[in-house]
Amino acid sequence: MQVAQAMVVCGIGFATLLGCSRGSGPATYPVTGVVTMDGEVVEGATVTLVPSSETGRSASGITDAEGKFSVMTYVSPGVQPKGAMPGDYSVTIRKLEVRKVEEGGTPQEAQAAFRKLGPPKDLLPKKYASPNTSDLKVTVNEGPTEAMSLELTR
Repeated sequence: MQVAQAMVVCGIGFATLLGCSRGSGPATYPVTGVVTMDGEVVEGATVTLVPSSETGRSASGITDAEGKFSVMTYVSPGVQPKGAMPGDYSVTIRKLEVRKVEEGGTPQEAQAAFRKLGPPKDLLPKKYASPNTSDLKVTVNEGPTEAMSLELTR
């Protein structure tokens, strides 16, 4: 009898947990755009929307070969809905140089190579790397947001 009661209690607890979880995450809306610098598309840059509100969540995406991006909001490892939550955002854009390390080396050799080279260089103007200095802003409303055209200058 005690085993049956324990199973019922565990079943109710499990059902409660399932009922309270939000597997789909917060309501988000599509945000897309194109990044260019001096008229040329920027490939491989990370575009991040940094919320102005403390209750907001950042969203980010990476530009493709045509400079196009779409963002996703990180909620948890298994929950990353496409788009961004409604609100005001500062936009940061970074593109770090890619460094290659010889294959077959030990982790210690890789660390030594990175120490020797120093931190990777940011290939875009520094002002776009921080929400405090970036002059790029966007407001996400409920519904589709018009594709952004982010023109960077040196």
